[in-house]
Amino acid sequence: MADDKNEIEGWDETLKEYISQYIAEARDIIQKIEETLFAIEKKEGSQEELVNSLFRSWHTIKGAAGFLGLEKTVELSHKTESLMAKIRDEKISFTEDIINTVFDSLEKLKTLTENIYLSGAEGDIDISPEISKIDKIMRSISGIDQTREVENLEKKKIEKTEEEKAEKEWVIEKEEGVPKIEEKLDLREGVSFYEKQKTPEIRSEKFEKKTEEEAEERKEEKEEKKTTPEEDKKKKKFAYETIRVATQKIDEVLALSEELILERNFVLNVLPKVEEKYPRDADVSRLSEIVANMDKIISMLRFSVMKMRMIPLKTLFSKFPGTVRNLARHFGKKVELVIQGEDTELDRSIVDELEEPLIHLIRNSIDHGIERTEERIAFGKSPEGKIYLRAYYEGDNVVIEVEDDGRGIDIEKIRKKALQKGIITPEQLESMGEKDIINLIFIPGFSSKDEATELSGRGVGMDVVKGKIVELKGTLDVQTALGEGTKITMKLPLTVGIMNTLKVACNSSQFFIPLSSVVEITRISRSELKYASGQAVINWRNNLLPVVYLGRIFGIPENGSSDMYHLVVTGVAEKRIGILVDSVVSSEEIAVKTVSGVKAVGIAGATISAEGEPVLVIDIFSISKYLEERM
Repeated sequence: MADDKNEIEGWDETLKEYISQYIAEARDIIQKIEETLFAIEKKEGSQEELVNSLFRSWHTIKGAAGFLGLEKTVELSHKTESLMAKIRDEKISFTEDIINTVFDSLEKLKTLTENIYLSGAEGDIDISPEISKIDKIMRSISGIDQTREVENLEKKKIEKTEEEKAEKEWVIEKEEGVPKIEEKLDLREGVSFYEKQKTPEIRSEKFEKKTEEEAEERKEEKEEKKTTPEEDKKKKKFAYETIRVATQKIDEVLALSEELILERNFVLNVLPKVEEKYPRDADVSRLSEIVANMDKIISMLRFSVMKMRMIPLKTLFSKFPGTVRNLARHFGKKVELVIQGEDTELDRSIVDELEEPLIHLIRNSIDHGIERTEERIAFGKSPEGKIYLRAYYEGDNVVIEVEDDGRGIDIEKIRKKALQKGIITPEQLESMGEKDIINLIFIPGFSSKDEATELSGRGVGMDVVKGKIVELKGTLDVQTALGEGTKITMKLPLTVGIMNTLKVACNSSQFFIPLSSVVEITRISRSELKYASGQAVINWRNNLLPVVYLGRIFGIPENGSSDMYHLVVTGVAEKRIGILVDSVVSSEEIAVKTVSGVKAVGIAGATISAEGEPVLVIDIFSISKYLEERM
């Protein structure tokens, strides 16, 4: 999901605000339509109310799009709205064909809306397949022969002639001095209607009947939307409590709060020196209290700004029920998506980057994981497979899980494919545990599919997922059981820019290691280091852990005065590596800045320390790759 912008390309300045509002409203309505369709498909709630809801949603989209001249959206919405009206009026039950057709129209509406957002135009999108399907269903519902159609057309011609005659009579009456009836445009609905004036009017019987019908329709709409004074008061209050703010403005506030954090760190570093110099000074004591309060306020401010940038994962998760349904239809499987924790919030810049990896994971669950109906029944499972999409907080992180109750990952199959593709040698395979073999699925070009299909089996997907999660400073883990299913867990930081870190030192140089990557800190001696193919390793939890002296990566010589190291065990996705340092100084909250034009191993960014010195922030992922290449 891209950030909202004040300017949308391709639109006149006077209409940019309207198109922004249209896109926001259209996205909300699209989500509502999708939820309603799923309710109909699952037979939840009253069909009459659900059909009315669909009719109103498509009608609103049509009206708003009509005001902006979005012809394809109007045509598609009008056709679907007409189908809903037919189903409502004829009391038709929803068939699988009807539901699929409306879902297809919804998918096309999503495409049109995103095109409008990205380019300012609907683009070269063909809506004729959806129109044809709707027309076919409408003819099927009507069940009328050509003769009857001709009769209806003749009848309509007669009615139209009478209507024109009546209106002509009214125009003559109006020209003779009868007060005019004003035509007004409702921009929200995008439709025209006549508003009666309170002065006496002379009309033909036909015209009066027409305006009475319109008045009755408006009355019904008003009654439908009628609310109590208390509800109106709450709505007004809510309207004033919520405002739309451009993300650029929030980013500016965030940048200022980052600078404030740096200044706070300077003050916290200087204050102990002042206290030591003036131990009994009353003003210094008061200054200490003020600084302590400022520290709390700045932390609260930072948290508030961070919350402003955070959005519920519902904005992302709501896109996937339709995706799952379409993919399940494509693969000929029955799959239900269960969403949990959609109110969990995450920095919007991270949410924006999660759509692609989640689509890969969900697609793989449906294609590789969930069995076909007959297979599931044979294994004693429910005919319908389940995919669980969960989110929850864990400390300063958000955990997102994609779990299915499918066939699980066949480790033996992964082993054979890896050997067949030459990804590993038989000798390497002998020393690999089950976890290591499972993690081979993240190697670029690896696929367990025997044949490539339109949507999977081309060796892309899981490596993209891993790369994106690591890029977001997150970790990734896979758990699987053959015949029971697979769960992939992603752990991500709540926000970017401001980071909790571990300050370490190598000789006289200091570095910051992201705390989200730190698994364990311990002490080891030089004698515990072993070497495999020239790479230093240690025995950690019965596994060989590759380690490196952090200073060596940046050309800093070892201290040599001590026989001991601090070992910082770090986690990168499924990998664990050890970082050796001379000392662990402290934990510190910092504002990270990217280093332009620098792509050196081990550098994720930089910050200014409390002492006012520039300090590098360590990129554990690039160090992990560096060690892999050496082994």
